[in-house]
Amino acid sequence: MTAFQKLVVGGALAVAVGTGIYQAYQISRLREELADARRQMAGLTDQAGQLQQERDDALKRLSARARVPAPTLPTPQIKLVVETNAPQDLQTNLYGRFMDKCPQLNAAQVAAFLKANGTNSGSLLAAFRTSKDPALLREAMEKYPNDPEVAFEAVMDGKLSPDEQRQWLTTFEHDDPGNALANYLSAMNYFNAGQIDQGIQDLSAAAGKHFDDYSMDRVQNDGEAYASAGYSTAEAQTIAAESLVLPQEGQIKQLGVDLVSLANAYSQSGDQASAQATLQMAMNLGQNTIDQSSDPFLINELVGMAVQKLALNAMDPNSIYGNSGQTAQQQLDELAQERANIKTLVNETQPILPTLSDQQMLDYQNRKLMFGEVAALQWVAGKYEPH
Repeated sequence: MTAFQKLVVGGALAVAVGTGIYQAYQISRLREELADARRQMAGLTDQAGQLQQERDDALKRLSARARVPAPTLPTPQIKLVVETNAPQDLQTNLYGRFMDKCPQLNAAQVAAFLKANGTNSGSLLAAFRTSKDPALLREAMEKYPNDPEVAFEAVMDGKLSPDEQRQWLTTFEHDDPGNALANYLSAMNYFNAGQIDQGIQDLSAAAGKHFDDYSMDRVQNDGEAYASAGYSTAEAQTIAAESLVLPQEGQIKQLGVDLVSLANAYSQSGDQASAQATLQMAMNLGQNTIDQSSDPFLINELVGMAVQKLALNAMDPNSIYGNSGQTAQQQLDELAQERANIKTLVNETQPILPTLSDQQMLDYQNRKLMFGEVAALQWVAGKYEPH
């Protein structure tokens, strides 16, 4: 073999060896990518299983609520105790420059907003809330008599006659039948009228339902109204979120007080089963207020905890309540700890919130709407230092 032939053969061998090494490398890389893909698929499978388990647990809780026994009717006579002043620590705070002066839109600003957005139910209600012009609510009631959000605003406005109040409560229940809030407000109305049996029937109908006070829609629509009036995105979102009125929370707290009074009346009459069923209704009322997924505001959690505290205080502290195996006193202790944690978080973030820039405040408001006020405050506490 000549030197040239040896050179050619050697070159061919080198190419073959190099190609083999490259192919082996490619195969090894593909194997690693396949292993990564399998690990990712396993992670997704685990996440799907966890989500399915959470869904099953939620359905079990709703099913358990739906099986709650109702107290015996007719109910015993009770003396209703009306709380005229809500605790100050349950009030929604305003931050920064809008803490004490949430603006109202004037007639020209409202007219421009309605011209741009039309007079649908959402825009009319937003115009009413941001201007406080009762004519706009009346227009929404006339044009949209079967809209549950219109019914909710009409009931909450507090300017209806007793007959109108009952009519709009019936509309609310009929047009949003899966919403427990409609049943709760109707029950409160019956309790105030001394019609306790009808109120109990409404509370029984609320078992297993979700709770929605339309806060997300209300904040979104109100923010659009303020933005239409020339406020920046951060200003509009902050005003809309911080000035939203939640009058239903006072009624829910009062309903919890009335249920505990009714449970005491059942106990005094010797009907312990009905007393326990009534206290269970109060516990469900509190839990539903805490659990509502549509509402980002801390006040709802605090009111729900307050209602549960009322019910647990009416129980034997050493009795086992619920499926957790805990006594009533142990659950009271947990509520006290949760409330203390919230109070600490609020105290920690109160000096920070007024110092946030417009963009930082917008980030906070967006997080509150997406994840809830507690999560948003925790984010503020972890990201910003008090000045």
